[in-house]
Amino acid sequence: MTQLALFQKRINEDIPLSRALGIQLHSWDGHALVLSAPLEPNRNHQGTGFGGSVYSAAVTAAWSLTELALADLGLRGAVVVQSGNIDYLEPVNSDFYVVCRLPGEEIPERFRKSLARHGKGRLDLTAEVFCGEPTVLPKTDPVAVFQGRFVVQDVRSRVDL
Repeated sequence: MTQLALFQKRINEDIPLSRALGIQLHSWDGHALVLSAPLEPNRNHQGTGFGGSVYSAAVTAAWSLTELALADLGLRGAVVVQSGNIDYLEPVNSDFYVVCRLPGEEIPERFRKSLARHGKGRLDLTAEVFCGEPTVLPKTDPVAVFQGRFVVQDVRSRVDL
């Protein structure tokens, strides 16, 4: 089973809301994560994406990116969202997907050093929401943009598990 398939299983088990939202992980290349969600279980009374569902998918993408980036470093820790906000730019009128990228396409050096020195760190991330078929290189503008800060604590080597 691939790293992404194992992680999909983990979020489905550990975050029941991800199952209810229909979140599916599509790709992780070490720099960007793409996940999708269907409109139907996430729609509001107007037939467009419910704001809470869109926010939850974006938070899940950023949280997942943090977890996967840690795993790529051979680490594991307690990852939580410290703060987050979202701007809804257009209605979500179809199935949607989220693209979250590491800042500058790589794990920030300051974050790495903090993990190594203190066993904890903070990572500021942006997750963009798009309508349509999932792709790491969208051809349209985002319909929503989430910005959040994620805190990692109790960092340890995955070998120690």
